[in-house]
Amino acid sequence: MPLSRHFLQHQLNAWGFTRKDELTDRVLLAASELVTNSVLHGRTRPVGEPEMIGLVLSVKPSAALGILVTDNSPDVPIQIIRPTATGDGHSLRLVSAIADHWTAAPATRNGTVVGKGVWAFFGWPDEADREHEALRCTPLEVR
Repeated sequence: MPLSRHFLQHQLNAWGFTRKDELTDRVLLAASELVTNSVLHGRTRPVGEPEMIGLVLSVKPSAALGILVTDNSPDVPIQIIRPTATGDGHSLRLVSAIADHWTAAPATRNGTVVGKGVWAFFGWPDEADREHEALRCTPLEVR
């Protein structure tokens, strides 16, 4: 998970968002929660075999920024209203509180469900008047 945080921090910095930006904090925290959920609940392969988790950062300048976390599990997450005794259920409540919107959907290939993707969206801050010509991002695959 430190790899995903580093990737996002680097990309946000390249786009002109600093560690002091409120948006940066929100994006990093939401991504951390979603990646952690995939690591803890999205495993489909036997222990010892690598599991593929994807992380993509997407931006539409002056409109929105989104993060997508993908994994191989077909189980789309649901927000638990009342956390269980084990403490499960906090992650999506936290994402709901800090992101402007989140959603999840199954990923399909040739009509077969092969995993899922979970998006978190953030509105573009009014004060973010930056140069946007070079806003490009390479997807990161976390293994």
